[in-house]
Amino acid sequence: MFLVGSTYWNMVYGKDIGDVLIDDEGMANMRNIGQNMAGLIKQL
Repeated sequence: MFLVGSTYWNMVYGKDIGDVLIDDEGMANMRNIGQNMAGLIKQL
């Protein structure tokens, strides 16, 4: 089993539709884990 690491908790916050897109820290965390997942998949 593989576990992909990230920089912080993998979540974004928002009350209304689209609010998560302005959560800069949360979006940066999602981008980071996405890059880490892509790197792992390329290694397989």
